[in-house]
Amino acid sequence: MSQTCGLASPEAVEWVEIRADLARMAGDFALATQLWTTATRTRLTRQAPDAPDVHAAAAGALYCWTQLKDRKAALTAGPDLVRLLRSLPSLDARHLQLTQQRLQFLHREPSPH
Repeated sequence: MSQTCGLASPEAVEWVEIRADLARMAGDFALATQLWTTATRTRLTRQAPDAPDVHAAAAGALYCWTQLKDRKAALTAGPDLVRLLRSLPSLDARHLQLTQQRLQFLHREPSPH
C-alpha cells in the first residue's frame, strides 16, 4: 500500500486508523494510542488542524491513552499526545487540560515496588 499510494496518502492513513481500532478492540491501548497519534500527525500533513478527520483521530488517541493502566506506558505516550493536542487550536481545550492533569498525576504517583 505505501509503495503504491505513499505513507501519507489518505489510503495509508485509513489503514493506520484501522490498525489503531483493531489494537483498541484487542485491549492494546499503548499501540492504539501510538497509531492514532501517528494517523493524526499524518492527517495534519494534508488536512487543516480543524478538519473533522483530524479531530476524530486525535480523539481516538486521547481515548486510548486514557485507557492505559500501565503508568510507564501512559507517561511515555503522554508528552507526545500533549504536543499533538496543542497543535489543534480548535480542539476543545478540556481535552488538553485532561491530558495535562493526568500526566501531572502520573508524575506525582509513587511507582509500585
